[in-house]
Amino acid sequence: MNVTYSIRNIMTEDILCVEATAGVTEALNIMVEKDIGSVVVTRDKKMVGIVTERDILKKCCPTTECTAMKAGDIMSSPLVTINADAAIGEAADLMAQKRIRRLLATEDGKILGILTERDVMRATLDVFKTLSDAFV
Repeated sequence: MNVTYSIRNIMTEDILCVEATAGVTEALNIMVEKDIGSVVVTRDKKMVGIVTERDILKKCCPTTECTAMKAGDIMSSPLVTINADAAIGEAADLMAQKRIRRLLATEDGKILGILTERDVMRATLDVFKTLSDAFV
């Protein structure tokens, strides 16, 4: 019975990005269209931050100038990363400690994917079901 998951096993490899100069509305449209809660922000093809639903709510909605704002203006930075081979428990601890819902998974300094709180919950449920079935 294998109940060990590394981040590599549950992360999403297809990371959606917007340029730092993109409008917040462009980032939001991508998030709505793809039914995701964040987009990674790039500058000169380097990932430099992340715009989340929470960033938009906190930094845009209180103002009337949201349409003039750029992704780079509201992004959370620096990116919080974790080794792709780390255990999901380590990822959950880091998310709780930093009070964030997403981590970028890395290997040798290269970003491989994104891990969300939802990914961690699904994997935890899968482990629980596996253990439960083993003892029933």
